Amino acid sequence: MIMQFPAEIDNIKTLKNGMKITIAIDDDNVKEVLQHIYNFIDKPLEIDLEVDAAVREKELNQISGPQRKKIYALMRDIGQELGYDTESIKKELKHRFCYDNEYEMFSLSNCSRDLASNFIEFLIRFAFEQGISLSEVPKDYFEDIEDYIRLCLEKQVCCVCGRSYSGDPHHVDTIGMGHDRQKVDDSDKLALPLCYEEHHPEIHTIGDESFCEKYHVVPVKIGD
Repeated sequence: MIMQFPAEIDNIKTLKNGMKITIAIDDDNVKEVLQHIYNFIDKPLEIDLEVDAAVREKELNQISGPQRKKIYALMRDIGQELGYDTESIKKELKHRFCYDNEYEMFSLSNCSRDLASNFIEFLIRFAFEQGISLSEVPKDYFEDIEDYIRLCLEKQVCCVCGRSYSGDPHHVDTIGMGHDRQKVDDSDKLALPLCYEEHHPEIHTIGDESFCEKYHVVPVKIGD
C-alpha cells in the first residue's frame, strides 16, 4: 500500500539508534492521512522524502523555535516587571530595537536567525540596564559565551545568576599583593563578573578551573 501526502519537516533529532523525524501535515490533508495511517502501525515503512533545497535553505536561515521561545520568555519577564502585557511590550521593544540598530520592522515568525540572535542580546542588555530579574539563566540565551561574559562585565551583572553587583569582578589573572586596584591598569587581565553574595566567594573556595567547569563560563579580558 502506498500513501502520498504533502508535509513539512518540523524537527529532526539524532538518536542513539537512528533518527527521529517529525513532520507537519496541513489541515487540508490531515483527515485523509488519519484514515489510512492505522494501516501502517507496527509494519516496516519505506519512505521517500522529496525536499525542496531552496525552501529548506530558507527555513534553516530563519529564526529557530528555541530562539523564538527565548525571545518571548525575555519579553514576558520584562513586561511583568514594567507592567506591560506581552503584546504591548513586544511592540515597544521591537520598535526600540529597530530604531537603535537601524533595522526594518520584522516578524518573529520568519525573521533571520542572525536578527533573532541580535534581538535576544538586545533584550538581555535592556533587562540588565533596567535591573530586571530574569526567570531563566541569561547565559543560556547566548550562542557565544564570551560575548555574554563581556556584557556582564560591562553591566556589572553576575554571569552565573544574573544578580547585579557593585565593585570589582573576580580577577583570574591576579593583580598582586600591595597594588592599588584603582591605579593599576587591569584592562589586559582575565576576569569573571560574579556576585558577592554567592559566586565570588565560591570561586575562591573551589578555584577558577573547577568553577568554570561547573558553570560552563570562561574568563575574558576586562578591556575587550
